[in-house]
Amino acid sequence: MGEIASNQVIKEIDKKYKFKFDIKRVGELFMIACLLHDVGHAPFSHTGEEFYLDDDKRFTGIHNKLIELVATEKFELDVPQEKTAAAAPHEIMSSIVGLISFSDFFLNKSEREFFARCITGYKYSEKSVENDIRNCFIQLLNSKVIDVDRLDYLIRDAYITGFDTVSIDYERLLGALTVIKNDDRYELAYYKNAVSVIENVVYAHDAERKWIQSHPIVIYETYILQHIIGHLCTQVKALGKNLFSLESLLDKGQEIKENVRVSLMSDDDIIYLMKNVFPNELSAEYFRRVDRRHPVWKSEAEYKTFFLGKTSGGEILKEFEMAMSATAKYLGGRSDIWTINQKLVDVVKTELAEIDGQDLDEMSKTVQKKDKERILKVVNCLQKYASEKNMKCDFIIIKATQFNSGFGKPDFTDTNISFPMGDSEEKVAKVGQIVSSLNAKVKDRDDFFYLFYKRDDSKDIELESQELCRILIKEFV
Repeated sequence: MGEIASNQVIKEIDKKYKFKFDIKRVGELFMIACLLHDVGHAPFSHTGEEFYLDDDKRFTGIHNKLIELVATEKFELDVPQEKTAAAAPHEIMSSIVGLISFSDFFLNKSEREFFARCITGYKYSEKSVENDIRNCFIQLLNSKVIDVDRLDYLIRDAYITGFDTVSIDYERLLGALTVIKNDDRYELAYYKNAVSVIENVVYAHDAERKWIQSHPIVIYETYILQHIIGHLCTQVKALGKNLFSLESLLDKGQEIKENVRVSLMSDDDIIYLMKNVFPNELSAEYFRRVDRRHPVWKSEAEYKTFFLGKTSGGEILKEFEMAMSATAKYLGGRSDIWTINQKLVDVVKTELAEIDGQDLDEMSKTVQKKDKERILKVVNCLQKYASEKNMKCDFIIIKATQFNSGFGKPDFTDTNISFPMGDSEEKVAKVGQIVSSLNAKVKDRDDFFYLFYKRDDSKDIELESQELCRILIKEFV
């Protein structure tokens, strides 16, 4: 797809404009970036990405390494300082691996910089015709709405999962690519015949996010793997090594333990380590599907039915969700505790008692106390329910993100559509100006929560979802 897109854009530029720089070389570098954009991907898709970050979850370490390799001041100025604006960790790592392992592909610093920008999506802020065209290519590989990477995985994922989503005529879409001059800037655009396909891409991405990526079983599997990987990282760090590192990704690799080497790190390395080198209770659960937990409610819609209908919003719902959030964050931030059980109660109570003796300001102490008290409220409620039902208290709470349609994104509504008018003239409109039927409702809340429990097949006990939800809400009235 990258080649189709590149050739189409180059053809349109040659037809409409006469630039002095080598546009074909820009296209070649773009295709190199397309081929290498995932060479630094973490194992298990996006599940392991956060382990590339610093201990405080900042991007400083990997950003500094990339800046060092690119070695241009302009690139350093365009690397975002805010975490929310940063590229995905695997994109930064892919740029790093690409620049190190395939350095012969690049003739100079400028080409290295463009390669890194294509993968990370860090556009040029300095205004020039050449930078505008480069930004068009960057957008083709790294965009929030439509790019060749997204087209590829949407079609591939639909095939592999068997999920019957809308058809995407990618050849028609990419064949409609063009470049327009908007005021004094050059921007990427699509000819009018691509509007229906653009809508289908957003439909398909919405469907995948809502029904596949956000499926409770996928979320639960991700939760287990993140805890297992956290455990592995802790064990490897105790040996003086860093598992999720550049060394592990490169061909040479690194020896993390005697006779245990990791190179070109992939899913298989993680599976081997969790089975044979650093097994723990959770890795055993991962391989024994019969031990997997089950969701109390199975979708965002069920969650809203159970809780929004019982509270009518307001302070009760707010306090309940703050408690659920505090509990989910606490469980997600540790590698030694991942379930709601008596061990969690004992640890939280101990930490609550120790807060007053810590070297913290009063505001921080108050916030920490409140969070611990909220956690205990949730845990006590679940323990009480489990005791009444004569079942083991062994729950997990996972925070999930509410679905928001891509039709509501500014990047979608601002997509340029070109209408040729004859005599080399064209009229350009934004998708948001010409497609009026596709409006996405803005959500007033960002998160919801899944609650998982473990069935005991030796006992004839059925967890009653609505009853448990009533008990949880009652705790916060």
